[in-house]
Amino acid sequence: MKNRITIITLLFLSIGAFGQEEDQLNLFVTDSTWIKEIIKFPIGFAQEIKFEGFEDLRFPKGWSNQESPMFWSYLWAWSIKSSGELTEDDMEKNIQFYFDGLMGIGSNKNADGKIHHTSALFVKRENTSGHSEYVGKVKTFDTRYTNKPLIFHVLAEQHYCEHEKKVIIVFRYSPKTFGDNAWTQLKSVKLNQDACEN
Repeated sequence: MKNRITIITLLFLSIGAFGQEEDQLNLFVTDSTWIKEIIKFPIGFAQEIKFEGFEDLRFPKGWSNQESPMFWSYLWAWSIKSSGELTEDDMEKNIQFYFDGLMGIGSNKNADGKIHHTSALFVKRENTSGHSEYVGKVKTFDTRYTNKPLIFHVLAEQHYCEHEKKVIIVFRYSPKTFGDNAWTQLKSVKLNQDACEN
């Protein structure tokens, strides 16, 4: 009987701990229509990225459907240990590693027989929001759905959490230009107000 009580107690404690960890890995406020995925660093497909922390990804309905207005439109946040904000060069280099790894660029030639490495550009823009904001562009090759070049327009924001010595960088991606309705959906997803405390 004592063994059963001990096992049940341990089970409840482990479920509680898992629930707390899930809360700590929840950087965004979204409704149930958004798919959530958490990836901890180091990322299996992009080992060149040397961060410590995790990535919180959110995918809207239709993001993987070529006929959808939200095709390849999604967002993620990196929560990483850092003594300060990343530079634009750091962001560009690591995004290039990320998409080259995600698309398998370098390991396989694409449909046209060429290897198309990712390029990324981020430009800091003036704002009064209290955190750093960037506009950017990522050029890569879609090996997953179309086997064609893919250009993302990107909005990014970087929050430095002084007390926790970490940075949270939110990246919003879409092949659609910034005036498109896809951006209304992407911008509707807000960073959790407690993100810096988790």
